[in-house]
Amino acid sequence: MRIDVHAHYWARSYIDLLVAAGRRDLAFAGQENDLGERLAEMDRLGVDVQLFSAVGLNTEVEDAAASLAATQHINDLYATIAIQSGGRFGGFASLPLPHVDAAIAEADRAIDELGLAGIALPCLVGGVPIDDAAYAPLWEHLGRKPRSVAVYVHPVGTDSNAHPGLEQFGLNMLLGSTTQIAMAALRVGLSGITTRHPNISFIFALCGGTLPYLWQRYERNLHRGLDMSAVKAVGAGLFAWMDELPFERDDPMGLFRRNTYFDTSVQDIPAALRLTKQALGVERILLGSDAIFASLTEAVEMVQGCADLTDDDKHRILDVNAQELLRLPIPEGR
Repeated sequence: MRIDVHAHYWARSYIDLLVAAGRRDLAFAGQENDLGERLAEMDRLGVDVQLFSAVGLNTEVEDAAASLAATQHINDLYATIAIQSGGRFGGFASLPLPHVDAAIAEADRAIDELGLAGIALPCLVGGVPIDDAAYAPLWEHLGRKPRSVAVYVHPVGTDSNAHPGLEQFGLNMLLGSTTQIAMAALRVGLSGITTRHPNISFIFALCGGTLPYLWQRYERNLHRGLDMSAVKAVGAGLFAWMDELPFERDDPMGLFRRNTYFDTSVQDIPAALRLTKQALGVERILLGSDAIFASLTEAVEMVQGCADLTDDDKHRILDVNAQELLRLPIPEGR
């Protein structure tokens, strides 16, 4: 079954709730209801299901009740659209972070009652990484659920301005967001979340951002720390942080392959697919379009035309991997 795991639908009613909850940075008025147009494109490309997420415009507001109201609204909307479309659309649930107790309750409601495909999280909440100790109760709770939980992680544009100089010329999206998602993928592994909670699977947007390109560089640096080959140059203290981490000395990057998946939303950069295949294996690459910011048609055509993928690779990425992970019901009439 062909599933697009990366698409957005920010309904006007949701944006209105965010503004009412205190967001003053939203000039964006919300998307028009274009579901008919999306279905036509999906049918043309053989895409059975498209999964929405509202991450990118999150409810990171101080008022816990207002945050929860907006979160529940968008989750309810996605669940309603899933029913009305006969399963052609679905969604990853938003959570009202940084309010952890409410987030745990909403995760249960969204997954167990609404039947959403998993949860969607930003890389940072109020500037704090999602692996922070403050969110340990959430990870503990998700890790104890009787079935595997998929967590979709996506960068947020305003968080991508953090480095001086990225706030202009679209550099936050080009450089900041791709670094942000790579940071999240590394921190989820380094913090031990994937090791402690093997029942949680992570899908990282933008094909992991810069991580596939820097994979060998980071692997080399880890080996320098593990075998202490750089001690003469920088001293042992630079690598002290490695002492408590669950590395396998002969394969330290294996830590980042545990329950980790990347989607294909890399804006027509086939080299990212080759590098991700080398790093994670083709079975960890999922079709993702970033619609409507980007194009579902271009995402599918990039995979189909990638010279670095075999026909079997392309079949797995387009039609097998996401369904093996998410186990979605087959839509009506498919």
